Amino acid sequence: MKALKRLTVLVAVLMCLLAPLIAPPAAADAHILYMPDGSGEPEQNEELKEQIRSTYRKVKKKARKKSFKGKCGYYVGLQLVSLGINTKYVGCNGNRAFDIYREKSETSGGFRITAYPAKEYTLKEALEAVAREDPHARNILVGFQKGTSKAGKKYGHVMFIHGIEDGMVYFSDSYAQTVDGKRYKEGEPIVCSIATFAQRYKKYKLDGVIHFG
Repeated sequence: MKALKRLTVLVAVLMCLLAPLIAPPAAADAHILYMPDGSGEPEQNEELKEQIRSTYRKVKKKARKKSFKGKCGYYVGLQLVSLGINTKYVGCNGNRAFDIYREKSETSGGFRITAYPAKEYTLKEALEAVAREDPHARNILVGFQKGTSKAGKKYGHVMFIHGIEDGMVYFSDSYAQTVDGKRYKEGEPIVCSIATFAQRYKKYKLDGVIHFG
């Protein structure tokens, strides 16, 4: 009897020791986008990048302009119509864009409006809040009271973010931009982290962020 008990204990001990070796491997997480050591970059959403390109082509054709430089409100306003967010064009200077939408509950195209004013959020905090509330956030307007150029200091600036995926911001601007050391042409898709985006526009005076959900 004692021998049987000893054998049972021995088997139990051996099973504990062998369990890590014979257990089936955990399933790989298909959503992991970074290497185990933290290196590498997230996979980029090519659909969002193509949306930026196609929208730029459409609004440029509609505007019959070679460039939107100095016309940020015109560029954003046309994008909002092209994407169905507004049913008709709403024009404004950059320093008026946030105020136009902040008091509304939805756009003329039926998109719900959520406002993140600068009095309550930094640019980074606002975009992080949007991303938390909607992991696949789309259609985000950023309004600045003042930019850095002579015209920007007088008229402000407004820009449109097509989406935030995996903490990465997908946007274009109404003039050429340098982000993370890379030069982007007007209307070209730019993809960077929320932190990098906030750093890029840190010298602009924020009015607030609007999410058209």
